[in-house]
Amino acid sequence: MLNIHSQSVNISQLSKNKLVFNSTKQCTIILRHGIGRLGNLLFQFASAYGLSLTYSCRLHLDQQLIDELQKSFEINLTNLLPKSQLNNSTLTNRVYNHCSYIPILLSSNNSYSIELSGYWQVYRYFIDHMEQIKQQLRFKRSILDRVTNFFDKNISKNVSASVGIHIRRGDFVGVRRVSSDKYIFNAMSHFLVKYHSVVFIITSDDKQYCRKTFGEKNNVLVTPDSFSAVDDLATLTLCKHIILTVGTFGLWGAFLSHNRLRDVITDSKPDHTPLDVDCRKNDFFPSWFSFLNNTN
Repeated sequence: MLNIHSQSVNISQLSKNKLVFNSTKQCTIILRHGIGRLGNLLFQFASAYGLSLTYSCRLHLDQQLIDELQKSFEINLTNLLPKSQLNNSTLTNRVYNHCSYIPILLSSNNSYSIELSGYWQVYRYFIDHMEQIKQQLRFKRSILDRVTNFFDKNISKNVSASVGIHIRRGDFVGVRRVSSDKYIFNAMSHFLVKYHSVVFIITSDDKQYCRKTFGEKNNVLVTPDSFSAVDDLATLTLCKHIILTVGTFGLWGAFLSHNRLRDVITDSKPDHTPLDVDCRKNDFFPSWFSFLNNTN
């Protein structure tokens, strides 16, 4: 059993106290456990990897998390710090964070470790290293082939704009707020006005509802029931533009796209849950995302 000296630190305490350790040894970013579904796991992976690059720290990732992501992505990280080499003489600060950002988590030349706990849903921890993260999160060829085949069979070459829509329902219905149908229809109207010929491709954890509510229009497709969550995510990345609803899944459709000139429309209303009370809009949504009431 590892004997690591640790203390738990809330992100707000860290910001106020600005913990400083006087040493010249190397720092370590530790992510022992991934929590949640795909969107959450990607935030945790990207934040840990991004922080390690920002501060030139060693990186230890939970092997189960790596194994899970490697089922879908061509992850090939080198020089990860194995569990057996975590230094039992190093002070470890366990930092819980849901969606808060502080500019300085580590001071330079420190020999302490930060163990990430919580969801770490803040793009600012990794956005400067997005190209490296995209390299690690390249979809498996079998996934891309399946999604590309769906596009080729269903979308005319004459379509000027493909718009991916992620609609989160599932476990959010009755527990948290889901984006309204009105918001989605209004967002669709934005693209219909802006572009000559548009096809909407809906991904969702409730495809039956989406077909019933949106699927009667001849310019709307819902991805097949046979598509996995990762297939749906790859679908979003291949669309020219995207409409987001609540949840983190759709955000990664935008982050992993190679088209930074795309329009990303998002629903800005908060979820009104204790977890989200401290979420700041500028920490959660990049500047290149647009809120529906701010679009032209």
